Amino acid sequence: MPTASVTKMKQFKWSSSLQQKTIVGIVLVGLLPVILSLILTYLEERKALRETIGSNFKGIAVEVARKIETQVTRGINEAQQLATIPFIRAAVKEANRSYEGRDPEKIRAFIQEWQARWRERRRANEFPAFINRIATNYLIDWHAIRKADYLAILVTDQQGALVLSSLPQVRFYHGDQLWWKAVVQERVGQNFVSDLFFDPAFGTHVLNVAVPIWDERRKQAIGAVSILLRRDSLFRSISEVTAGATGHAMLMASDGTALLCPILPLEQHRVQPQLVRAVAQSFEGWVQATYDSHGAEDSIVGFAHLRLTEPLAKESFGGRSWVIFVRQDPAESFAPLRQLVTKMVVYGLLVFALLCGAGVLVARRIMSPLNSLHEGVQRLGSGNLDHQFSIRTGDEIEELAEAFNTMARNLKQSFARLNEQMGEIRRLEEKYRDLIENSPEMIHQIDKSGRFVHVNKTELEKLGYTLEDMLTMHLWDIVAPERQEEVLDYVTRLPHHGHDTIETVFVTRNGARIDVEIHSTTLVDPDTGDLVYTRAFVRDVTERKALQRQVERYTSRLEQEVDARTAQLSQSEQRYRVLFNRAADSIVMVDAQGRVTAVNDREQEVLGHAEALWRDRSFLDMVPPQYHELTQGLLAKVLQGEEKVPTREILVYDAQGVTRPVEMDLIRVEQDSQPLIMVQLRDITERKQLEEQLHRYSEELEEKVQERTREIQQTKQYLESLLENANDVIYTLDQDQRFTYVNSKVEIWGYRKEDLLGRPYLSLVSKRHRGKRLKDILDMSAKQEYEVEFVSRTGETRAVLVSVSPLQNAHGQLEGVLGIARDITDRKNMEQQIRNAERLASVGKLAAGVAHEINNPIGGILNCLYNIRKGTLPPARQEEYLLFMEDGLRRAQKIVRQLLDFSQQHDPEFSLNDVHAIIDRVLVLTTHLMTEKQLLLQKAYARDMPSLWVDPHMIEQVLMNLILNAVQATQAGGTITIQTRYGGNMCEIAVQDTGVGIPPEIKPHIFDPFFTTKRTGEGTGLGLSVSLGIVERHGGQIAVESEEGKGTTFIVRLPVGTNRLAVTGVS
Repeated sequence: MPTASVTKMKQFKWSSSLQQKTIVGIVLVGLLPVILSLILTYLEERKALRETIGSNFKGIAVEVARKIETQVTRGINEAQQLATIPFIRAAVKEANRSYEGRDPEKIRAFIQEWQARWRERRRANEFPAFINRIATNYLIDWHAIRKADYLAILVTDQQGALVLSSLPQVRFYHGDQLWWKAVVQERVGQNFVSDLFFDPAFGTHVLNVAVPIWDERRKQAIGAVSILLRRDSLFRSISEVTAGATGHAMLMASDGTALLCPILPLEQHRVQPQLVRAVAQSFEGWVQATYDSHGAEDSIVGFAHLRLTEPLAKESFGGRSWVIFVRQDPAESFAPLRQLVTKMVVYGLLVFALLCGAGVLVARRIMSPLNSLHEGVQRLGSGNLDHQFSIRTGDEIEELAEAFNTMARNLKQSFARLNEQMGEIRRLEEKYRDLIENSPEMIHQIDKSGRFVHVNKTELEKLGYTLEDMLTMHLWDIVAPERQEEVLDYVTRLPHHGHDTIETVFVTRNGARIDVEIHSTTLVDPDTGDLVYTRAFVRDVTERKALQRQVERYTSRLEQEVDARTAQLSQSEQRYRVLFNRAADSIVMVDAQGRVTAVNDREQEVLGHAEALWRDRSFLDMVPPQYHELTQGLLAKVLQGEEKVPTREILVYDAQGVTRPVEMDLIRVEQDSQPLIMVQLRDITERKQLEEQLHRYSEELEEKVQERTREIQQTKQYLESLLENANDVIYTLDQDQRFTYVNSKVEIWGYRKEDLLGRPYLSLVSKRHRGKRLKDILDMSAKQEYEVEFVSRTGETRAVLVSVSPLQNAHGQLEGVLGIARDITDRKNMEQQIRNAERLASVGKLAAGVAHEINNPIGGILNCLYNIRKGTLPPARQEEYLLFMEDGLRRAQKIVRQLLDFSQQHDPEFSLNDVHAIIDRVLVLTTHLMTEKQLLLQKAYARDMPSLWVDPHMIEQVLMNLILNAVQATQAGGTITIQTRYGGNMCEIAVQDTGVGIPPEIKPHIFDPFFTTKRTGEGTGLGLSVSLGIVERHGGQIAVESEEGKGTTFIVRLPVGTNRLAVTGVS
């Protein structure tokens, strides 16, 4: 075959192959993004659809779970409420009392007897006669209200025997039932919810909810309340929920057992273990199940566990948990996704057809110039750089052809220049090699291990080694032994620093030592960062080192001689400097030009002039201008030969620029044949000040006498205006207690000033305050404050707070009394209203507790009456019941009497009272609150406590507030301590609790009116404020000791004394 034909065929095959690749490439480039976007769209839509369906099914499951939880929780709460009703509790206690004194065998026989009587009743739908009809009717009425959800309500005692029931069809003995054992027999009784089970007695599936009946201390279960819930009520909550046409909810146990399903029978459900494990991983969510127990695959399932807030026994729900399970047929769930896939396939085929057509057209246009370009490149590759491309397409291919033409011309020129540069490089290499080898300094290269790579001739000649010897040695091999470790460290750190210098000692081949200085620079591979080699310039510094050692020896000797001479001069100067600085006067040394050369320490102490600041300054700068001429003349006389000039008084500036009077002495001193002037300055500021003060004092004394006279007159007028315009009534009494002065404020009581002057003080006091007690208080010899009642001119009684102080003459003799009377009638009325409000609030707090205390004995009495009416009790037991009823009535009567006594309203009246009796009366009304919270009450009464003059009702109110606060602040199981002490004429009553304590930031405000930390409606904020007022009116105090987390103690201190009036001016 001819060569031309073969070439054309190869071109045709290459062209045809590239054209096909171009077409395929265009199709793929266009089609891949479309396919990728379609796939991503499908995946995102599938994920979004799954998330949406899963979230919806999860929400439905949570909603249904909350409905079921609400139904079960309501059953538990209502059972707990039944367990607290007095009628039911009394019936259970009476049933338990029938077991007293019996051993276990007799108890079983006793229960079997009552069970036989239960079965032998005449009609199965009637209750036997021994059932408590009052409590049973109450239970039946309760059941009738909840009949739609409850199948039956029953109550058992602590042995499992039936006590009450809302339906007679139930069994009598329940002691062998799981629910009863979990509620009553367990050490810590708990609430119980059974699994759904079939009850033959009622012929339907039920759910049993049971709670314990606790004793008063909540330590032991004395019985149980059980409510049977209808399965249908739970079924309605589930069947009402749907999701589309095929979606529904069902109830399933945590082990996969189907409990309720509105679609399939329970026995047809098959739950796979994988689904059970997935549902158990969280409380609520959704999963895609491989098999959804309804025959469908890859279904989306939403679920939610039932979470009851009430604590349950571990046997509840059959030892499992309940799960709400929501599913839908996958065909309905993913129907929108299938429609989306169909549309995506159609759109993809249309895009593929369009891309194929476009690829054919583009490939044909591109391939023609590419063939020409391929042929030209082959010629260039064979070395024909004179070939030129001729392609005219007007696009990038034409530009590429021109670029190839330019490249061919450039290559031709570059090859010519390259040959010229290679010759130049060879000449430079020979030149620099000669410079390095014949350099006067030693030069070498070492690799990263410290081994010599190259050494110039200079270094070989100095060391005496051959190049072959050096190339086998390391740098430290030619270093003196004592410096080898230092050089090794130097070589090690060179790669990190890049360049460094070191001085060391080389040892030649014949053992001679050379001091050298090495300057090294590293060469690093730019690509790998590894060290290639290190080049170093080594300089012989042996002669320089010897010269340095000689200079150091000479310098050392010279410094020693200088130090000795300096010490001698320093000692001499120090002696004179001490004398100079310790002089009594300020001394300034001045030279012949009038410049300061030295200043002693006294000058710095007195005037503040430091030597460092005044050296070389003119002495005249220290003197005011008016003394310059005088000072210059005195300095000139001394310089002309006078040894000393007479003392003169002048002014000088101190460091702050203030002029100071001084006495100046000038003395001539010779130093190094040069005259110096010693200026002595003696500060006379204090003497001048004393002279001026004496002069001013004589002038000011006369002015002060005149000014004092005017002040006395003004003070008199001011005091008269102040007294007349005061807000209180101000008066004075003589020794006979008659008014000698009263201000105009007395007119508010209807009196004129003129009417009261000379009138007895007691004429204004009401009759009930004119007795012996008031006369004792009106002792004129001491300051005192008391509360009294005045009678106005119209006959109105006003409450007044009086403060009196004795008036004495210059000899200390009593001349009368100064009194200030403040009308506090309005304040007294407000205090009484506050106390009444607080008393009513305290009574309101006690209402629930008192009702509870009264309800307990009444409940017992009703139970006793019920048993007596049955007529089955022996006479001895009837007598015991009658005594119990009488005790209960007396207890209720005592509580009512104490409450009435506490709520009485009256004015404060002091009388002798036993403090311990008052405390016991308050405890009668508050003990039940401590019992409910299981608080321990401790009393520690002082044996030597005397009786106190107090208002018993007010003190009861104070103690009631403190004890109620202590009960509210103390957690269950805490302790409240009431303690009394006597000593120092004061009685102390301490109320201590083990509560949470009072925070430091709240403690300063606890006695403020209306301040409370309780929630709205639980407190008035007046309790402690009113209590403090009552105690202070008794002349006492209230102290508070508290620590957060440990408790609080309130201490009431009351004075011990004779009959007395109330103290006023309280906080």
